[in-house]
Amino acid sequence: MNKKTVRDIDVNGKKVIVRCDFNVPQDS
Repeated sequence: MNKKTVRDIDVNGKKVIVRCDFNVPQDS
């Protein structure tokens, strides 16, 4: 249960920022 909670937050906080940051320069 602890792993699912940490992963859910990481994806919503880290993946979102990394994906947006990487998508902007990569797409440009």
